[in-house]
This record gives sequence, C-alpha cells and structure tokens, in this order.
Amino acid sequence: MTVAAGTVTQSDRAHPGSAVTSADWDNAPLDEGPLLAEAERQSGLSDWGNDLSFRTGLRQLLAAVEGMRAAPRLRPAVAAHVVRLLVTRLQLVRDGTRHPEILQGKIERPLIVTGMPRTGTTWLYELLALDADARAPLDWEVQKPSPPPEASSYETDPRIAEIEAVNKGILQGAPELATMHNWHARLPQECNAITTLHFASINFWSVYAVPDYVRWLRDAPPDGVFNTHQRVLQQLQWKGPKGRWTLKSPPHSLMLEQLLETYPDACLIHTHRNPAKVVASLANMVRSRRREKFADQPEMMDPKMIARSVADFFGTGLERATESRRNPAIDRHFLDVDYRDTIRDPLGVLRRIYDHFGFEYTQEFEERVQAHVAAPRQTGHGQHNYDPNEFGVNELHLESRFPHYRARFGHLIGKE
Repeated sequence: MTVAAGTVTQSDRAHPGSAVTSADWDNAPLDEGPLLAEAERQSGLSDWGNDLSFRTGLRQLLAAVEGMRAAPRLRPAVAAHVVRLLVTRLQLVRDGTRHPEILQGKIERPLIVTGMPRTGTTWLYELLALDADARAPLDWEVQKPSPPPEASSYETDPRIAEIEAVNKGILQGAPELATMHNWHARLPQECNAITTLHFASINFWSVYAVPDYVRWLRDAPPDGVFNTHQRVLQQLQWKGPKGRWTLKSPPHSLMLEQLLETYPDACLIHTHRNPAKVVASLANMVRSRRREKFADQPEMMDPKMIARSVADFFGTGLERATESRRNPAIDRHFLDVDYRDTIRDPLGVLRRIYDHFGFEYTQEFEERVQAHVAAPRQTGHGQHNYDPNEFGVNELHLESRFPHYRARFGHLIGKE
C-alpha cells in the first residue's frame, strides 16, 4: 500500500496480540526501558542484535510525545504502537540468527521513487510494480514481516486478511481518506512504513503530530536507518517472490548519501510538481488522519499549522536533495519525471524510465499497465476536496521558496 498520495500510511495501526492497555500508560510518562521490557515479555525474546542505533529515534519520539499537552491521551496508542514495532525488531533478530542465510541476501539495483508527496509518486510506484520482473513490498508483509513470507502462500497468507480488516477500520473512522489514498493489504507499501522499525519515519508525525520529533528527523537524519531498511528487504525476499526491488519514499530525499551508501547501484526517480499544488493536499490528508486523536485540541488540527509543517519538512527535502545532487556521483543515479507527464502519458514515462536504466520493457508489462490504468479503483481515487485558502497556502509564499530547487528544476513544475 502506499501513500501516493504521500506519506500518510497505516503505521499506527493496532494489531491483535498487544498486551499494552490504556491503564498501563495513562499516568506514567513513556520511557524506553518499560517499553523494551514489555516487547521482550510479549515476544519471549531478549536479543536486540548488534545494531542498537534504532534507540536514538525511539528516545526522540517518546520525548516528543511527552513534550505535548496531548501526552496523557496519546500514551496508550503510542505505547502499543512502539511495543508492536519493538516486537517485530526482536523477531527479525531471531529469524536472522536461526537462518543466517537471510542476512546474505543481496539487494541489487533497486528502483526507488522519491520526491514530494502528491507528485505522482504512488501512482508511478503502482505502475512500476506491475512488471513481472519487479518486486515491491506489499502492505501486509511490511506490517508483519515475521515469519518470512513464502512464495507458495503469498496470495493466501492469513496476514493479508488481518491487515485488510485493519484498513477497513481506518476507513470507517475517516471515510474521506478513501478518496486520497489506496488502502489495500496487497498493494505496494512505501519505505516510510519500513523505517518506522528504526523509529525514523515521517509516519509518526502524520498521526501523532510530535513537532519536536519531526524537527529532529528533518535536521539530523539518524544513523543506521538503511541497515534496518535492508534487513527487512532481506527478510521479505528470502522465501518470498523474487525480482528487482521497486520502492518508494518521499523522505529519502533527505538522506541520499546514506541511501546510496547502502545501495550503491540504486536507480532513483525524482518526481516533480509545483509545491503550491502539494502542500494543501497533503496537509488535508494529515488533518483527516489526526482527527480522532486531536478532536478536542483544535491547535493540533490547525490547517495552517499543518501546512507550515509540510512545507518546512518536505521543502527541506527539496533543497537538500538539490544540494546532494550537485555531486555528480549522486546525480548520475537519477532520472527526473514531471508529474504532468505521469498523469497524461504514463506509458511514455515508463518507457523513458526503462530506457534510461536499461531495464527490459516487455509487451506483457505494457498490457498490465494498460489494464490497470483502465480499471476502476476502489480507493485512492475520487474527489479530494479541500480549499487551499483554508491551509494558508498563499501566506506560505511557496512560489518564492526553495530557491536552489527552483533554479535547477523549475522547468518541471510549471502550471497544471
């Protein structure tokens, strides 16, 4: 599943089996020690592996929650969410210890889509994933990667129904989200959901607000995040379907050096659209996603505040990616795609991508894409209504911001 829509995924979903209750956390501040202990208790495991860098992001997240007026109300949900992620980390360590061959798996020439949310990243990602030679991580296996998925049961794994039920519950609580984003367990998921396991994901901001956390994530990308990312891909490919990894994450633009250190042969697609068209759309999604948790705190639902946060975080991503790409060794990995081209001529964009990176473009792939484009979409397609004025887009002066990005890529962000 994705966020084509952008960076709002179901990473805060409650899953069966969590023993953390509201009573456990209503009065006690969130602290990593008890949460780590609870994850060990639930899983029956205690080996956290050699890479403990995930704890930096965990501490930042917990401190950010505790710094908010909403902390007492958020603690139970955050605690359950954190413990679920910690249990998954413990399971990944266990699986790698039992089956060290998992850790020998190589990730070669992954095709990765990045760019601001709402710039066609999800639609392009869905289309690229239709190639029989592609391997995109699906929502259900990203949310519950242990035990490792197997090709023989990939279409019938009981985790599919479990995640589909959770998605249904999300849409019942906020039905307007169905017009903004695809919510299906069998659709490609983006890397933001994977990096929640390192506690380095914009998804926490999307749901919990956590302004201190998102500033940390913007300004100081944490170490080790792509170690966790790679470990999950190794888990999924071990007995699961094989193919060229096809991935997507807007926030990768903030960490291009780290990404290419882990994946030195990555093939990167940068999508472009006028930021003024992006900010209000994503801010509206975030507001819908937060409604349940902040219904009685209007300051956390303030559309202008959310829009400013969107512009600050992803605008930093635009400028940082532009700066990183001044290095020819980084820039050579990229192909730039105009959002307008993706919408008007998706087949033409796909052919250009495949020509650029030297992938085989087959008739079978084209026919799958044509059928997908022509088919009705159950969610993620509809009238996404919002008023840019409500989000103060004009007050953000987006047409004059991000000067380095505009100087290089301005020709790709014209009027729609």
